[in-house]
Amino acid sequence: MPITQKEIKTLARLSRLEFSDGEIERFASEFEEIIEFANRINGQVEGDASSIREVVTRTVKWEDLREDEVKESLPNEKITSNVEAENGYFPVRRVVK
Repeated sequence: MPITQKEIKTLARLSRLEFSDGEIERFASEFEEIIEFANRINGQVEGDASSIREVVTRTVKWEDLREDEVKESLPNEKITSNVEAENGYFPVRRVVK
């Protein structure tokens, strides 16, 4: 089942991504390869569920967790001694717009 450019454009819009027409054509063929690969994997395990390992949700018992311990840490002055600190904190550059 071929992936259409319209489907790629819809996925891009939903993902808030913008692509050129050339990129959309390339993605369409790449998506087809990915779907073909997934279908190949599905074809190998269909009918014989013994090769699929069981996934079980495991929870940790409260008894297995360690107790919280308050430990002494470095003083703020020492941590911020080699940077320009503001009110006990050091600024970092914004990486998300």
